[in-house]
Amino acid sequence: MDRLKIALAAGLLCEAAAADTNYHYVCTLSDSRRVIEVAYLVPEQAVPCEVRYQKDNEDSDVLWRADNQEGFCESKAKQLVRQQQAWGFTCTSDNLPEHTNSLSRY
Repeated sequence: MDRLKIALAAGLLCEAAAADTNYHYVCTLSDSRRVIEVAYLVPEQAVPCEVRYQKDNEDSDVLWRADNQEGFCESKAKQLVRQQQAWGFTCTSDNLPEHTNSLSRY
């Protein structure tokens, strides 16, 4: 029972660590630039969060938002990155969270 509690606590700590800082992907193709950002709206919490999308130098749009479902925003951002890559964009990120345990939930 104690091992289960320790494992659960470690998992929660990793989730909280992943939510400390917004992160983004930058996708480029020729002169086109796309920015996909996962924004955490409350410090040190994975929800609420938003997925923001910006084309070139236009204002960003909020494509998805989650108030209760941890991992939803991260999953949607990765899905959008894969879509951009399928269109020929090269996507990079230098500030992804180390632990994205909940990405496969959605």
